[in-house]
Amino acid sequence: MFVNDTPRKPSAQGRELVTRQSAQEGMAEQITQFDWRYSSLGPLPHWQAPLRIAVDMMLLSPFPCAVVWGAQMTVIHNDPYAALLECEGHGLGQGFDKLWASAWKSIGPWVFKALEGSSNFVESQPLWLPCKRTGSQACYAFSYTPLRDEQHEVVGFLHTVIDTSASIDSHDKWREQALAFERQIERVMADRDRIWQLSRDAMISIAQDMRLQAANPSWQRILGWKEEEVRGKPILELAHPADRAEVEVAVTEFFRDRGGEQFEARLRHKDGHYRLFRWTASFDGTLLIAVGHDISQAHEDALRQSDTLLRATQRLDAVSHLAGGMAHEMNNLLSGIGGSLELMQRRMDQGRLEHIDRYVALATDSVQRAMKLTHRLLAFSRHQPLSPRPLDINRQLTAMEPLLRQVLGAEMRVSWELDVKPWTVCLDVAQLENALVNLFVNAREACLGRGVVTLRTINKRLEAPFPDERGVPPGDYVAVYVTDDGHGMPQVDLARAFEPFFSTKPMGHCAGLGLAMVYGFVGQSGGHVWLESAPAQGLKVCMLFPRCLEHIPQEPPQPLPALTPASGQRVLLVDDEDNLRSVMKEYLQERGFDVCDVRDANSALDRFRHHGPFDLVITDIGLPGGFSGQQVARAMRMVEPDQKNLLITGFNDQPLDPQLSDMPGTALMLKPFALASLMNQALLLLGE
Repeated sequence: MFVNDTPRKPSAQGRELVTRQSAQEGMAEQITQFDWRYSSLGPLPHWQAPLRIAVDMMLLSPFPCAVVWGAQMTVIHNDPYAALLECEGHGLGQGFDKLWASAWKSIGPWVFKALEGSSNFVESQPLWLPCKRTGSQACYAFSYTPLRDEQHEVVGFLHTVIDTSASIDSHDKWREQALAFERQIERVMADRDRIWQLSRDAMISIAQDMRLQAANPSWQRILGWKEEEVRGKPILELAHPADRAEVEVAVTEFFRDRGGEQFEARLRHKDGHYRLFRWTASFDGTLLIAVGHDISQAHEDALRQSDTLLRATQRLDAVSHLAGGMAHEMNNLLSGIGGSLELMQRRMDQGRLEHIDRYVALATDSVQRAMKLTHRLLAFSRHQPLSPRPLDINRQLTAMEPLLRQVLGAEMRVSWELDVKPWTVCLDVAQLENALVNLFVNAREACLGRGVVTLRTINKRLEAPFPDERGVPPGDYVAVYVTDDGHGMPQVDLARAFEPFFSTKPMGHCAGLGLAMVYGFVGQSGGHVWLESAPAQGLKVCMLFPRCLEHIPQEPPQPLPALTPASGQRVLLVDDEDNLRSVMKEYLQERGFDVCDVRDANSALDRFRHHGPFDLVITDIGLPGGFSGQQVARAMRMVEPDQKNLLITGFNDQPLDPQLSDMPGTALMLKPFALASLMNQALLLLGE
């Protein structure tokens, strides 16, 4: 804190400097040894940082100087200042008004101005003071510089006494030096206070007994503790139990002035959790000033990235299995389609038309199976376009009962355990039906055609994330349980049950996409699905769907497709897949439509402007050229607000634009689809 340089043997020119240094060292020692406990300032280690800095600067001054601090105006002065006082010895710890009682009438007003925040150099009212060392009198001018505490409040002032009995030139020189010294004091104090207040890192001061003395505003922002709540608390009580030994060793090394290395340690937040800091510190002889940079988020990000890499590694086998299963299934389906087409071509070349319908049926069956395979893969990947709506789960399951009983067969029994009044859920009815059909098929095969399947619904309220922080958030959910009394699954198979193409059935008996589709559908609906099973104890599929607060609308009557073909309605067909566009155009023309086809968005807009109007626009969502089918439809609606649009897509990450889906005259179809379905959907839109 104070000057402690070892003086060298002075030269003739340096004797005055050596004498001044010796005086400074002597007064610094007196201040250190003075018993401040009985003064208004309290023990020296508890002094605020601004007071300590002011004392350090005061001791370096070549002028008689004193720091006056606190409501009692307690005085701390340097050695030249003591020679001007009327009292015997020094004036440490005494009140400024008592030391200068004889001159208080003239200097009192300037003192109060300083305490109000005004800095003054009073040279118009000099005082003649005797020097106790020489006995001679000299004329002195007083300077008053306000001093502020850690809350930036004025709590004292720096009193500087300047001998003005010298020549005018010397007086001006010393006056400029005094003012420069005052500006230096103000700059140092302002910089220190600015750093302490504005630092984004936590800054604390620790006494040698390891108790926390002060903390900056960022400490409260990061850890929640107010300064008065932790002042005087041992720093080890706030450290994480696993880090206390390291903190104690590091702090001890800094107190011994052997620190300097950064170290990491966790401190307890007011709420109870811990934040990780990277600490640096410096000891000034009395207090340890420590700066902690919060690295909790970076540490958590690193752990999360490590966990992500681990999970990605664990899924490499599943991805490989998915690719192999997909290739196997598609090869089988494409082989059936290709073989049927090859035989049809061969028979037509031979002029033989018998059995052509059988080949067509084989190819059609393979196409239908490929469509189902694609839809299930989209469901698993959570990229299928859903059409969710509020519904009563009990009413919907009851409506599906005939279908579910047909799936199970005559020798299987269904036990219904439905909640009396389940909450509303928002689901895609078609995908819910598809998921339950897959689960009932699995249950029938697990029970070997004879057993009981229990279908249960119940309201569930989660108080915490389930099953962990990465799962569904707390809230209200409707649980749907499908339980069978079949052979069950071992844990090794249970862990892989949701993987695409994974199956415990013999090769060729199952594609292994049923549970994968259920997993994707439930997740895309905002819920969570898991399995509970053990060998010979059956399987329980548990699905959680979030509660919906919307009102369940009345079921509108389902429109029936027109039974007659089109009658020349104009259709603009937009798709970049040439083969598919050609097939759709030919089919629609055969059914009576006047079709104009293009392959990209720019051409579609050009045809719409120069060759319109069109009764219906059929466009793929994914188009080349930087514009999507949805953007094309919106642009056409700006020109023709009643334009009817049928959007088609094979893969869609985002829901349909509300500006389109919420308006009549818009529909969406998912590839692949039957051409007859395309025809029916077009007629439905035109009939609205």
